[in-house]
Amino acid sequence: MFMVAYKRSWCKAVKVELYLCTDWNLLPTLGEMTALKSANKELKGMMKTVKIQDIDTLQDEMMDLMDVSNEIQETLGRSYNVPDDIDEDELMGELDALEADMGMETESDGVPSYLQPDKEPDLESEINLPSAPIGHAAAPVGRNNAQAEDELGLPAVPWASIRG
Repeated sequence: MFMVAYKRSWCKAVKVELYLCTDWNLLPTLGEMTALKSANKELKGMMKTVKIQDIDTLQDEMMDLMDVSNEIQETLGRSYNVPDDIDEDELMGELDALEADMGMETESDGVPSYLQPDKEPDLESEINLPSAPIGHAAAPVGRNNAQAEDELGLPAVPWASIRG
């Protein structure tokens, strides 16, 4: 009799634990249901503002723009009088020859010849030009320089013409 009572109480304890476990698992499920309901409500509100026709129209416009862009790229990519059977080895040989020619123009320091100073003799010493005058030049004879000058030798501005 004791064993029968023990088995019954044990079955009741297992059932209570099962109910508690179910209850414990049900709480997150209820939270998920609440979140799904609010998300569903929000999506329905958003879907009222989004129209499938607008999306289709935008997609069609994008496809048209992509087609126009492809046409432009094809037009810009045309080759004029360029043979289809270009030998890449021959082309690379020509480019190497051009590089060698450019290499001859540069000297040891890597500066092209057209940027290097001239190696011709100094022509200024051969011409024998007079030196430039230093200081203020005197007034020519017969000219009366009655106008005043400032410290730079420029005509002075009369104070009456300066407006403040």
